[in-house]
Formats: sequence, structure tokens, C-alpha cells
Amino acid sequence: MKKQALTAAITLAVSAMAQAAESDGNLTIEINRGLPQLETTVRESTTGVQASPVSDGGELLKSLTGVSGIRMGGRAIDPVIRGQKETQLNILLDGGYIHGGCPNRMDPPTAYTSVDSYDRVTVIKGNRTVVYGGGGSGGTVLFERDWPMIDDKGYSVDLSGSYEGNGDKWEMGADAAVGGDDGYVRFIAHKSQAEDYDDGRGNSVDAEYESESNAILAGIRLGDYTTLQASFEKSAEEDVEFPGALMNSPFADSESTRLKLEHQFQSGALQQMKIDLYQSDVIHLMENAMMASPSTSDTEGLRVVFEADAADIDWTFGVDMQNNDRNAQANMVSNGMAVFSQWPGVSIDQTGLFVEGEKALSEDDVLKAGLRYDRVEASASRANEAFGMMGVNRPTNLYNAKYGSTDTDSTEDNIGGLISWTHRIDEQYSVETTLSRSVRTADATERYIAKANMMGMGSKWVGNPQLDPEKHHQIEVALASDMDDLNWMLTGWYNQVNDYILRQRVGGDDIYRNIDAELYGVEFEVSYRLNSNLILGSSLAWLQGSNEDDDTDLSRISPLELTNTLDYVQENWKAGVEWKLVDAQNDVCLSSSTCGGQDVRQTPGYGLINLHGEYALPMGMTVAMGVDNLFDKFYTLHESRDYLLDTDPVQVAEPGRNVWLRISGSF
Repeated sequence: MKKQALTAAITLAVSAMAQAAESDGNLTIEINRGLPQLETTVRESTTGVQASPVSDGGELLKSLTGVSGIRMGGRAIDPVIRGQKETQLNILLDGGYIHGGCPNRMDPPTAYTSVDSYDRVTVIKGNRTVVYGGGGSGGTVLFERDWPMIDDKGYSVDLSGSYEGNGDKWEMGADAAVGGDDGYVRFIAHKSQAEDYDDGRGNSVDAEYESESNAILAGIRLGDYTTLQASFEKSAEEDVEFPGALMNSPFADSESTRLKLEHQFQSGALQQMKIDLYQSDVIHLMENAMMASPSTSDTEGLRVVFEADAADIDWTFGVDMQNNDRNAQANMVSNGMAVFSQWPGVSIDQTGLFVEGEKALSEDDVLKAGLRYDRVEASASRANEAFGMMGVNRPTNLYNAKYGSTDTDSTEDNIGGLISWTHRIDEQYSVETTLSRSVRTADATERYIAKANMMGMGSKWVGNPQLDPEKHHQIEVALASDMDDLNWMLTGWYNQVNDYILRQRVGGDDIYRNIDAELYGVEFEVSYRLNSNLILGSSLAWLQGSNEDDDTDLSRISPLELTNTLDYVQENWKAGVEWKLVDAQNDVCLSSSTCGGQDVRQTPGYGLINLHGEYALPMGMTVAMGVDNLFDKFYTLHESRDYLLDTDPVQVAEPGRNVWLRISGSF
């Protein structure tokens, strides 16, 4: 088809920027940077992706251009894409959603990802699809597992182990499969442990944790055109320290079940049907010397997707349904008294209908459009229960005091969509323009959290059950070039948000309200092949965010970042250096000011040098090593939480110099 020719040309325009490499059993990252089907594949050890071992998916993602993260401790990095975070991102694990069990986001969805246990990670920046759920204004991230590649010997085994000197952190992983094209059984196990690490000033940062996950997967071919896959995964974390929350997590357990059915149609307009059925149950405990907060989060969902070819248009359409139930309350450690409710029997149900179509208008033009409808119903069954001394902390009373209403039920009918046009200007240049609308419903914490002290006094953290959903209206323009050894891509985007959900501190209390906001930014990536072995790369990301109602800055907006890389690649080995420069962030909305935002401070800029190398040994073995933060710089991510154990306003610091080693093998 003409569309395929255009797509291939566009892909070639940026392939060198990512140092595209053939699949070799390693995790692959597919990054949709702006053009339709522009999925540039890179290995985890190449430019643009963190080469050193990572503790979870959030730590992996924050190494990408335009992506940052929020740190509270040694792991569970909460990703931020283009200034958007939390449920402004759609994050799916092997086809399903998992919603964390902590109201304070000690366990974002990416915390439940052992990166080595996935085959592919697809990052779609911005609102570029309507298939994976409502919202997704900041982007969609898919952690995916494929049908395992098993050769004639009938089995495959992948083993990995790593050690990091700073924090005495080690990880071990095993991935074994038996079977073939007709069916398989696959076992995945991962275990990691870390102690406190030192920041660039030599100060110890509370970062201990133990983590373990195990999964069993099975697939069977029901016929020439039908496959069925099922999986069960269990993860457990113990003694996780979070200095950015003043509470630690003695344990967090999750169980996830997945069922996937795929069928290829052999005649008619329908080409393929995919059914994803999933369930996840999370039990989480956060605790300090005075308070213990047990919580649960149970999610179940279904997605049915059809692909078809009709009227010379490639169609994708279907339906998805999701229910999430959450309960959380805070109890006194001394006597077990229930002090306040964080999630008072919260239930959020979402049902969506979606359709996307893509058509080649000519050899040089592709048009894509999508439309999505979501029905959302939210309620809090325990909002009238009494908590605290003499029952002073009834959630409905707190809602009424802050917002003048005790009504906790909400129903929404949300409509979003997108349209994009890609045009190949000539053999060297292609441009795409995308217009989109996405609607994000408020999450359980934004709607219903009801935190106060035992007597109902002091500072409070109160959700707003009647929040309107966010409406994001975006325009994005991407220009890509392919000039043999020199390739680059420039992306600019603007996002006007009606009813942006703002968390704000007013009179010492944290509340939520709707405002109008805007976000906009630029991303630039360039790659130059100096010769057959040397590749020079550079990437830049800049963004701004503002509260238009109050004429103030939005919180947790990433500063200007420039990353330069030089990689040397031979047949059996490679080596590289990364130089990262991050500007100061002075456009802030401080929690300590009348602005009442979520920023900790004006964050100073910093520069980092990272080194890495890799050598492929015989018999499928690979040894990689490197040094992160070579010059032991002290630095913090601007978006990270306040280090509450420090009297000065400062974020939880990143690790200082870190020497690491990783050994992996495929057999």
C-alpha cells in the first residue's frame, strides 16, 4: 500500500537517531515521537535509554527525551511526560491496568514492573491514540510481553544479574520458556535488594527495599488463526523506605491475572480480533511510628479490539470496560483507632467505545482520525462513616466544609478524539500535524481523600467529589529529516486545558479545584554518523506550564534539558559517553508560598557525565559495565518530593557516583 511506503520513508528519517538495532533478546523500546507509526526501536543500552540497571519502569522511562520522574525513595519513580503525570498518563502492563494501593503514590503502576520481564515497552507521547483508554493527554506507555521466540531445541533461557556499588544494590532475573509455535509455558522470576545510597555530597539517603516478582505464562494455538494466552503474576515488596513521604512501606503485594485471545480473519473486511481480560489486586501498607495506613486497590477490565480494512481505510475499533475499587484508612499504631479515611470505599467504573481510521490519500499523504466516548460513574460507599476521636472526621463533613456539598456520586459522559495529517515534502523531509481532544476523569484521591488529625484539627487533605473532568485540546507539529548520515526531528506542541485539576494548599490545607491551564513545549533530536563505528547524538526538551486562572506557574514542570551522546559500536562490543545538562527551574509554584503549589523549591541546574560499555562473549553471554554520575555531582530532579527528614527545603536527592556491572545470557 502507499501508506506503507510513506511509513517506511518516515521511519528511515529517524532510525539513526535511535541507533536502531536488530532484535537480540534484549528489551526493546518503541518510541512514537510524533509521526504516525513512527516507532523507532532502540536497545536499552543505546543512546536515549538508560544503560545502567533500573529498579522499575519509572526509572527506565525518565531517561527518555521529554520524560522525567518524581522520586520519593530508592524506587517507585513516578514518570512525568511533557509535564503531565499520574492518571494524565495511560500505563498498561501486559494489556491491563493496575492501580496502586497507596493514596500518596508510593506505588505508581510502573512500580509493579520488573523491566527485564517484559519484551517491549512502547512510549506514545501526547494524545496519539484513543484505543487504550480515556485521558492519556500526556501519553501512553505499554509494557508488553510477546509470544516467546523458541528455536528448534524447544526451549529458551535468559538469565541476568547486576550490581551497583552505590547503595549495594543487586538484582537477579530469570526468564525460561518451553514449547514452540503451537504452544508454550513461560516462567519469569525477578528479585532485587538495595541499601541506602549516598548522594553527591556524601549524605546517606534512605532507600532500602526488597522486591520479588514471579510470573507463569502459557499460550496455545487453537487453530491456524487463533491463539490464547494466559498469565498469573505475583509481586511482593518489603521494608521500602520513602523519605519523601515520612512514611515507609513494610509491605506491598499484588496479584495480576491476564487472558488474551487473538484471531485472524481470512475473508471479509475484518482482519483481526483481540480480547484482553485482566484483573489486579493490590494490598499496601504505609506506616510510621504513630500511624499505619492499610489499603487495597482491586481492578478488573476488558478490552475488545477489531481491526478491519474497508473503503481503503485501516480501521481499529472496539470497546473497553474497567472497574477500580479502593479502600484506605489511617489507624493509630498505639491503639488501632481509625483516625481518618483516605479512600472511603471508592468505586470508579469506566466504559468506553472507540474507533480509529487511517487512510493513504496519496503516495505522500496519510490521514488518521479517531473518536472515543467514555461513561464514568464514581461513588464512595463509606463516605458517611465516622473516623477519629468522637467521630469528628466524617468524609462527607470534610467535603461539605471545603466545597459546600455532601454529594459523593458523579456521572460523566466524555468525548475525545484526534485527527492527524502526515505529508512527505520530499525524499528528505516529512511533516505531521495533529489536533486532539482528550478527557481525563478525576482519580480516587482527587475525588475522595479525607485526611485530618485525630481531633479533626490541624492541616487537612480533602478531595473534591464534584470535580469536573480535565479537557485537553492539543496541537502538535513534527518535522523529520532523513539526510543519510545526518538525521533530526523537531516537535512542537501546545495544550490548552479546560478544568485542569489543581491540587493547591490553602490555609494549610490541601484541596482540589478546576482551573484553566496551558502547557507547551519543544523537543529536538539529532543524530550524526561520523563513520561506520561512531555516532554522535543530541536531544533537547523544553516546556512551560501555567495556571491561567491565577496567573501563576504550574508545579512540577521539568526544566530545560540537553543530552549529548557519543557511541562507538563494533561487532562484539560498544562503548559510550553521555553528557547531560539540566537548567535551573525558577518558574515554580511553591507549597510554602501564597501560591500553594507542589514545588519544593527553585531547583538549581546541574551537569552529569555517564559512561558505559558492553562486550558480547561467546555462548550468548554479555557483560556490561559503567559509571553513572562520574564526577559525583549533587543534584535533584525538580519534580521530586520534599526530603522531609531535612529541615531545608530540598527534594529527595539522586545517587552520587555509581559504578555498576551487569551480566546477562541467552541459552
